[in-house]
Amino acid sequence: MHIVLVSSGQPSANPRLVKEAVTYSEAGYAVTVVYCPLSPWADAYDRALFKKYASIKWVRAGYHSTEQKALYVFARLRQKFYQYLFRAGIHNAFTAVRSMSLFTQELISAAKRIKGDVYAGHNLSALPAVVDAAHMHRVPAIFDFEDFHRGEDQEGSLHWIKTKIVEDQYSSLLHHATTASPLITAAYAQLYPSVKFTTINNCFSIRYLQSALRLHDTTRLKLFWFSQFVGKKRGLETIIEAIGKTGQKNISLTLLGNCSEDIKAYFVSFANEKGLAEDQLLFMPAVAEESIPSIAAAHDLGLACEIPHVVNREICLTNKIFLYLLAGNAILFSNTEAQTLFYKSYPETGTIYPHDNAEELAVILQRYAQDRQLLNRQRATALLLGKTFFNWEAEQQQLLKLVSDL
Repeated sequence: MHIVLVSSGQPSANPRLVKEAVTYSEAGYAVTVVYCPLSPWADAYDRALFKKYASIKWVRAGYHSTEQKALYVFARLRQKFYQYLFRAGIHNAFTAVRSMSLFTQELISAAKRIKGDVYAGHNLSALPAVVDAAHMHRVPAIFDFEDFHRGEDQEGSLHWIKTKIVEDQYSSLLHHATTASPLITAAYAQLYPSVKFTTINNCFSIRYLQSALRLHDTTRLKLFWFSQFVGKKRGLETIIEAIGKTGQKNISLTLLGNCSEDIKAYFVSFANEKGLAEDQLLFMPAVAEESIPSIAAAHDLGLACEIPHVVNREICLTNKIFLYLLAGNAILFSNTEAQTLFYKSYPETGTIYPHDNAEELAVILQRYAQDRQLLNRQRATALLLGKTFFNWEAEQQQLLKLVSDL
């Protein structure tokens, strides 16, 4: 069986896509990944990835911003034209699809040129390509709704309207769909009852499991957060404010990810305003995914500090949680619906807090700083849960069964 995976982004910018591709390849399937070059920062990581997984065929659709400047500029102007039409009130599938991504047309063409036995998509902009290619070759189409896409903005916004048009046009034509949280599954199943949805948690490989719980300096409490990009309104302001409210200088926060000088200056200024010393807020540049668990393991608490400012943030289950488990971090969960549901099922992995209440969070941080027994017990529970249940080797079995049943 030949499985064709289609994404409107780069592989290294989508760990879930890579995990799925590697899973299928290691299970003996022929795998092709069609992707678009949207993230120049990921180029070096992609080259290493392609070399590591040479048995997977990697096909680029679209134009690189530096290697093919003229064609890239053309694609940008083309997208802006369709975005103008959409803003002008021409709301249909044609304008919605073409204004959503730089390389929609190239992605559809590339997917259609490759004969597959099943097409599987990642990122909403790839949904039309997956459905169109599967229809052309008369084979099943699968799509991974990692997020609740229409819930990424306020209802009635242009983004919401565009997303709804694309989802309504193509989702009911899928043979099967996956999501990254039980509440996203419930939301999409209600919208498209004819489609079967399966929750595939955003776990990481058990190869990332730390062999033993690291014993840390008991005089310091070290917090950790990571993402591809460090930015505002990710819940970090509440964390920093809470650290300041404790009045303790032995609590530090490390932020790992691509960070512009403006954003760094913003957080340094904010931390200074809240009373943090210079060594209490640390920045680390983005690293390869496989390097993150060992870095996280050098810290005590992992932060899952989502802010539910839109529906998607309320019901998504961030992949950070599953990496923290493998790293042996106790977890601070903000009280989104999805994270509350997870925390209630596994309360010994950390503590939940109101996402907008720095004072209550400060009390929690002080308790951890004073009670190492509690902290290490939760860290050990997290590590055990990652080892026995929440790892990709366990989670991927659902994905393999899904494909084998097609």
